[in-house]
Amino acid sequence: MYSRSSNTSRGTTSTVALGVLLVLLTLATNRSLCSVAPHPATSSVTSSEYTSSSSSSVTSSETSNLTDRSHPPDEPDVTTSRTAVPSSGPRTDTAAQSEQSSVPPEGQIPLERLPSNTLLKYTAYKDVSILHFRIPTDTRTAFFSFKAYEESKGAFQRNCKPNDITLHLKAGSYPVISPENITFPKHFLDAEERFEIHSLQFKSDSTTRRLSIEGPHPGNWFAVAFISWTDPNNERIEQQGLAASCETLLMSEMSVTNVQPQMLNVDVRHEGTLAADQQEPQSFKFFVPSNVSIVTWRFTITQPCANCTDVSFHVQASALPTSRNYLQNAIICPNQTGDVSIDFYPHESAWHYVDMDFMRENPPNSSGTIVAGFHINDTIGTDATNQTEERRKEGPTTVTPEAQTLMYTVELIYHAHESVPGTASTMTPSTEEPTSESVDSADESDTLTADTKSLPNRNFDRYPVLRQTYREFFMFDYDLLPDVNGTVPVTLNLTAGIPALMKFDVNDVYDIGGTLSFAVAMRQDLKGSLIDARHESTNEHAGVVAEKLIDIQEEFVPELPAAMTTTTTTTTSTTTTTTTMAPSTTEAEKSKQTAGKANQTVIVCLRLEEPGIPTWPDKCVYGRHIYPAAIVINNTDADTNTGLVHVPFPEPGSWYVTLGLFCHGSEATARSTIIDSVKDFVRSYRSTLEAMRPPCSCTDRLSYYRSCLADDACLSMLNETETLKIKECIMDAKCTGSRSDELARKFEMHHKYATEQSVQGGVADSTCNSSVVFTISSSPCVAGRCGRFGRCYHYMSGGFVFSTCLCLRNYRGWDCTEDSQVPSSASILLASLMLTLSNLLFLPSIFYAVKRGYHSEAIIYFFAMFFSAFYHACDSGEEEFSFCLVKIGVLQFCDFYCGLLAIWVTLIAMSNIRHQFVSLLHMLGAILLAFGTELNKQSLWVFLAPALTGICLISVSWGLRCRKTKRCFPARSYLALYLPIGSVLVMVGLVCFAFLQTKQNYHIVHSIWHMVMALSILCLLPDRKTFHPKC
Repeated sequence: MYSRSSNTSRGTTSTVALGVLLVLLTLATNRSLCSVAPHPATSSVTSSEYTSSSSSSVTSSETSNLTDRSHPPDEPDVTTSRTAVPSSGPRTDTAAQSEQSSVPPEGQIPLERLPSNTLLKYTAYKDVSILHFRIPTDTRTAFFSFKAYEESKGAFQRNCKPNDITLHLKAGSYPVISPENITFPKHFLDAEERFEIHSLQFKSDSTTRRLSIEGPHPGNWFAVAFISWTDPNNERIEQQGLAASCETLLMSEMSVTNVQPQMLNVDVRHEGTLAADQQEPQSFKFFVPSNVSIVTWRFTITQPCANCTDVSFHVQASALPTSRNYLQNAIICPNQTGDVSIDFYPHESAWHYVDMDFMRENPPNSSGTIVAGFHINDTIGTDATNQTEERRKEGPTTVTPEAQTLMYTVELIYHAHESVPGTASTMTPSTEEPTSESVDSADESDTLTADTKSLPNRNFDRYPVLRQTYREFFMFDYDLLPDVNGTVPVTLNLTAGIPALMKFDVNDVYDIGGTLSFAVAMRQDLKGSLIDARHESTNEHAGVVAEKLIDIQEEFVPELPAAMTTTTTTTTSTTTTTTTMAPSTTEAEKSKQTAGKANQTVIVCLRLEEPGIPTWPDKCVYGRHIYPAAIVINNTDADTNTGLVHVPFPEPGSWYVTLGLFCHGSEATARSTIIDSVKDFVRSYRSTLEAMRPPCSCTDRLSYYRSCLADDACLSMLNETETLKIKECIMDAKCTGSRSDELARKFEMHHKYATEQSVQGGVADSTCNSSVVFTISSSPCVAGRCGRFGRCYHYMSGGFVFSTCLCLRNYRGWDCTEDSQVPSSASILLASLMLTLSNLLFLPSIFYAVKRGYHSEAIIYFFAMFFSAFYHACDSGEEEFSFCLVKIGVLQFCDFYCGLLAIWVTLIAMSNIRHQFVSLLHMLGAILLAFGTELNKQSLWVFLAPALTGICLISVSWGLRCRKTKRCFPARSYLALYLPIGSVLVMVGLVCFAFLQTKQNYHIVHSIWHMVMALSILCLLPDRKTFHPKC
């Protein structure tokens, strides 16, 4: 689910502001401050171990202590979105086997030691044990220590075997995991846009493991630990008491190392010295208020250092930056005087940290890192850049630490939000990447002033929202603020070129256990009735309103034709806009106004602590990052005009939703533009066809393609299928080898430029507007439900409540929709019939018991058969073929109790004791077995106690009879035939019951148990003709 990645070096948009931003992102790998070189990304996580506590079902009254776990931060607590490494799941750090190699450095401060937590075998998320840590501000590194061990629960049991333990650790909220490696639902927010999950695998062998995390986000951290998941279909169902009874416990501790950063104030110059012998980077800290759009870091070198290595710069919000997590980075040459200005987009109302340090080694090739927003004054020109490049080629310079000292001054400049302009200038994007020489020339001509900045302002049309909280756990939603008359607006108005922005908060601890959902629709049938119903019912609709936007399928109102009279009615999404054309309006202007509404696309961005800029065709730009859009919808058909995104266990903090509107021309025009764009691209790169060889798919008609691409007339007549085939070959590694990725990137830039010429949305345009309905809501599980075959429950672990799904009928996954292991209806029916009808073999036993005069025993056998059959009919039908006479708990008790009582009365009958003692033993057994069954029906001793007691009675009775009569008792025929056969059947049944049952073969093995137990009664129940010896 979470394995999508983005390429941040592709293309530009039609907006001047966004175009400048993306050009800078594209050029970041080719320029530096000497030139600007990116810092290599390295991992900051080392091996370690982890802990958890068992979870239990919770009611509303049990969670009154939740708010006690939330502490106010020492400073403004704004959560930062730390991007995970591209992967298909959580990052895994295997614990090192040697403790000596993972001993943490000196200077760490112990902060927390959690009590031992019991770990459970993972079958569903309900089995996790939640561990809670709280990391203070100004923390450089957090160290987590974990030790898992086994503890025997029995005094006479053997040593316990170590289990495999899994732990996942995450900032802000509970980790969203899938131990079964099941793909998450498609509407889940990409994992790369959320805090990183640190995962560990180790054994419960009492070895301490340590995990260190650099630059951790301050505040709450949550770990979930459990005994690793294994396929239950292949696991043996163990009888309690036959296997070692062990408990897996986990101990955990946390310690930190902190820093004391230098506090900076805006518009004040701060002097400093950077020395090579510093053990830690030089750290700075400053607060950015909510009205700041861009921050400029002005760095002035007052005393250069000719022999110093380059200086790295990293800035991050809320936490100390690392080489992996930062808002902006740069590498500065220290061998020249002058000013260096670094611009970056800050987080609102958040503390920001800057680390500066000398580079310890030459940076490797870093073509994938994004750096943007630098200004260098005239004293840093091309010569300095060339000298630095030459110095890098020569290799590192070895100097003494005393010589590596750099003196500088630092100044912060804040740029406030600009008002939303009515129009924006238009930019024609370039299809070719600018060269580094052109950028350097531009930089030479720039003169830095106090209020200049390289990054464009991010202008949004801001809509404040109002929160409504409900009584149930994790249920709240947000609406637009009421109008003057108190009416809540139903729709959100969008205008091309100015993204709409909504900011809403997710509270700490008590908001994070559910699922945050955002749904948006360009629907003509979703009018006031749906939204009004949402406000009328405060509890019933809050959790599922997001699903309503998706599920409701009604008949659509067709759009009216384009302008046919001077008064044109154009239907756009959910509202009807009447546009009156003046008599002097030209036909071209009419066409422009109506064509813009013919095809409209809304791109939605959703992210924690940072608003995104919707970018055509399906991307969102967050500072230096580019990610796939959370939602892309358009008004062309019913399948694409609604969108939904879920955020399970959302991180606390401020979330931003931005919606950008883009208008197109007619579909036929757009299609023609696309094909023409592809033909232009293949003509430009027709030289790549010369080197194509098998197994390239184009080699069969390669000569025709070469001649056709060289002839304009032939190329214009080339059909769409052949054109697209040539394009795919050019971007196929089988055809163009190592150049395929580069050609694919160039095609995307070329295609984006071509298609953007017919797209309105890069500039503010009042003729391109629309309205949408939306909902921001939170609910348990996934929109308050778990599909058709799951149930939503609340659980508590470690004092924290969370919601999760319990799946039925072998459905799996986060929302119980994965059906790869769901048995067919026929197999479910077959299993249910086998478990139920196998009990009918008790009928011969009942018949012969009555015939032999054992009437009490016959009644017991009948009810053993009756309750066993109805218990399995209720339990095994997977709700499709199940039939429950009464509650399943009652049927289960009666099944176990009657089965034990049947064993007891059979042994009493075999003992052949006097009749006056039979009723006494029957009543004594009935009372004690009822007590044992209620106490623990799964216990081995509940079965052994009546069996061993009965065998002792038989031995004593038979022995006394033999001694008294001086003859063998019972008869030789019983001892030689019936007793061995019955004993073998009992042993076969016990072996099947205790050692051979698995989840996959349960219906077969357990049915055999029913049958052999019923047949064994026929052999073991005494018959006067074969039991008593003849005189």
